[in-house]
Amino acid sequence: MLAVLLLAMLGQDGLADLPQVSDVARLTLSAPKVLVELDTSKLQGDPARLAWRPNGDLYVKMAQLDRWANERSKHYMLPIADRAAPPGHLVPTAIDGEPAWASSYWLWKSSLFAPGVPGLQLELEVRNEIKTAVGTVRDGGYSQSRADPSRPQIESDVASAQNVKTTTLKLKRQIVAEAVNTNLVPGVSFGWAPAPMGVLAYVDAKKRLTLIDRQGRTRQVKGAANALLPAWSPDGTRLAFLQKKDKNEYTVMVVDVGLK
Repeated sequence: MLAVLLLAMLGQDGLADLPQVSDVARLTLSAPKVLVELDTSKLQGDPARLAWRPNGDLYVKMAQLDRWANERSKHYMLPIADRAAPPGHLVPTAIDGEPAWASSYWLWKSSLFAPGVPGLQLELEVRNEIKTAVGTVRDGGYSQSRADPSRPQIESDVASAQNVKTTTLKLKRQIVAEAVNTNLVPGVSFGWAPAPMGVLAYVDAKKRLTLIDRQGRTRQVKGAANALLPAWSPDGTRLAFLQKKDKNEYTVMVVDVGLK
């Protein structure tokens, strides 16, 4: 754990002049702008990571599972720092692997702990339940919704029961990530702002991009729907995310962020 924290701190060098954000209502947010269109059928995989390079470029990891559940990854750079190509017409450039700076960025972006804000962290909750079509078994008890179930109905319900494991991450009682019977991958649905801002961007249950501050106040980013992989720029002035358009198409969007 110490090694992880040290790497995360190294990835935040030069950010001490960023302000703390006392209230997300004080942030100024531009309308989301299109940066790049991604065709996953050509890039071979589904978006798995989004990371900012210090110079302003973006890194995207595409991943897919083979029939043996082994992950195969493709890696791309989005040269948005090069203003020669207009937004929406940039071409992803394939690279050999994930750069070291992208790995460092992902460590603090997806951490359980807010960068540079002691005591601010996500709460992990794991629930194991046995569920049927009409009831749930909890702590050895059986609850069901039938008004007066017969013995055969109860036996049938219990026979069809399935184990359900729900993993949840919360910040100030707000759910920022949840997985049911699958592994919860940190960072896919949320991303910390750089130190010491103390703000988290996350995707809510309706796929809307939302901000939450250290006091638990929330604010939705207007126009940011079907969101995925929220990622703050290292200087805290931009927030990128992917917007799903259809099965094989995503748009990389960016919101300019300021402080009133």
